[in-house]
Amino acid sequence: MRLATNYNAWLLDRARPHLGRRVLDAGAGTGTFTELAADGRQLVVAMEPDPLFARELERRFAGRDNVEVVQLDVADLSSESVPAPFDSVVCFNVLEHIRDHVAALARLHEVLAPGGRLVLLVPAHPLLFGSIDRTVGHERRYERGQVRGLLEASGFQVEEVRYVNPLGALGWLVSSRVLRRTLIPEGPLRLYDRLVPLLRGLEMLRLPWGLSVWAVARRPSELA
Repeated sequence: MRLATNYNAWLLDRARPHLGRRVLDAGAGTGTFTELAADGRQLVVAMEPDPLFARELERRFAGRDNVEVVQLDVADLSSESVPAPFDSVVCFNVLEHIRDHVAALARLHEVLAPGGRLVLLVPAHPLLFGSIDRTVGHERRYERGQVRGLLEASGFQVEEVRYVNPLGALGWLVSSRVLRRTLIPEGPLRLYDRLVPLLRGLEMLRLPWGLSVWAVARRPSELA
């Protein structure tokens, strides 16, 4: 999704109101969201388990004093392994790759400051699971109610959970289930990205389906 610049900016616009001064990008990949989130913040930690991606992150952010790269899997995350606590944790398209996603959410909860927020994006609808999901290593896709239940069971107070990107769900269905492609074609991806400014209004309809589930959840304050 690095080529989908409009879509990535759209995601960050949705996340920005929930981001504090200290942010953990859990599963940073090549740093797309780290780059977008870093401006004006005290610290952004780009956490990435893949050594190749981690080295790319180190090269990419070598001149940024407020970006720290940590090669670490969510399974090994703790308050001692990263400069916790964080005001916010961003976890975009990561949880579906983790077999024990319940333990992963508990670890993300641990590194948040009381009152801090988790901003989560995961692929939606098990019905859409197909060839592309298998190629990229997805363990599962999620329903909205399942995401809410997982967050609450992990100690979070859920502020928002909804389906997003309804048009993308149609494209995924055709590519992954009907045509059985193993990768997202670059041509349709670029076309979709050009349409993003026109599709923002579709989000206001809150349709009961989408390519992804979007959630915002808070670690309750100690008083709560």
